[in-house]
Amino acid sequence: KCVNKAAVIVLGLSLLAMLGAILAFGVWLNQHSDFDVEGNAIFQGEQGTVEIESSSSYSVYVNSAFSCSETTVSIHDEEWEYFFEDCDPIMNEPGWNMVGYFYPGVDGQLTVEANHEIAIIDDMVYLREGGGSILISGGLACLGIIGVIIGLVILVISKPKETQQDLEIPPIENWDTYQK
Repeated sequence: KCVNKAAVIVLGLSLLAMLGAILAFGVWLNQHSDFDVEGNAIFQGEQGTVEIESSSSYSVYVNSAFSCSETTVSIHDEEWEYFFEDCDPIMNEPGWNMVGYFYPGVDGQLTVEANHEIAIIDDMVYLREGGGSILISGGLACLGIIGVIIGLVILVISKPKETQQDLEIPPIENWDTYQK
């Protein structure tokens, strides 16, 4: 019984994509494991001003000596408060706890006030520090999974080509007797 070549090719390419996803994720883990909050901070301290761009987003961390719940942060201009509290332990970095984020939508300077030492990171740093690898990994994983599904469907639905055999029918003797 022959297997459909298209299904084998799709399954093979899908498995390669999934292997690529695993490798790209490994690259990201290696690059992300030594992320330096202090080295990438555009602001560090309790009070002051921070220069921001309207097209970027920013993550805010507090020194890990303090918890998110005991930290108050205000990032504002004369009219608006931009800071949103979001205590997300998944985003914690060595020595720093995630306390929130902000999307300014304006260029310029904002006033920063906090009751503990905070650090503000431009989120584009994550992309430069290996975020591209995680995006590639996610894309390859999706392509791989979709390809495996399509390959299996092709494999199940398609039937191998059967060669047509010519059947030789022997001549019937006494043909006249059958026609009556």
